Amino acid sequence: MAWTKADYDANYRTQIERRMPGGGPPPSAGRQAVRIHYHKWAIRPMLADMWAIMQPILNIGSADHVCVVGAGFGWGVEAIIAETGATTVGIDISQYIADEQSSTEEAEIRAEITAVGLDPDVGRGAEILAFASDGLPRSSVIVLNNGASTGPQRQEIRTALGGNWPSVVIAENIIDDNWTDVEVENLRNSMNGFGGTQRLIFVYKATAARSHQDIVDLLPGTKELISTDGQVYLS
Repeated sequence: MAWTKADYDANYRTQIERRMPGGGPPPSAGRQAVRIHYHKWAIRPMLADMWAIMQPILNIGSADHVCVVGAGFGWGVEAIIAETGATTVGIDISQYIADEQSSTEEAEIRAEITAVGLDPDVGRGAEILAFASDGLPRSSVIVLNNGASTGPQRQEIRTALGGNWPSVVIAENIIDDNWTDVEVENLRNSMNGFGGTQRLIFVYKATAARSHQDIVDLLPGTKELISTDGQVYLS
């Protein structure tokens, strides 16, 4: 399922001013707090913490070649490289990710500041912009616009991994309740299309509709499933 910017905005909302000196706006300010969405300041540390917890359990090695499915702007890829030293690339089918990965976040954050009535170049608005935006491209790693579902797409991944097939393929917490069983099975099939010797790892946050065991039962032969907090590991 290819997410649009609207999907990312709906699923990620962080009230950034609470984390800043001075906190959120007082009632006398007469405005809402500034919120950011799928932006580095909020998401990159979360993924770094997640992979710091999971890596001692998964034990991905520095000699591995890793492909992360549903990588977004690649902040989880950064974390895997930092934790393991493995050669790692991301893939994502979102056109929003493909279009924006080389751009900065500044325009989007300016728009969020302006939406609550602040000027992003003056006073509190300028403070928020400086706090939230680093002025750098969103992606610092390879994220291909690719679903790993065809031979040419898999070859593109192999090329990005220095001519090596992935030894580890990870679905990075992309399955949610909007996915049908068929879509989950298709994801597994695309992850398993590199010759059959790679590890398949599903990072998954269970919901009321699907438990961790439900995913394993749906995908016979799935070797590894881990919760985002590392508390559940089925292999």
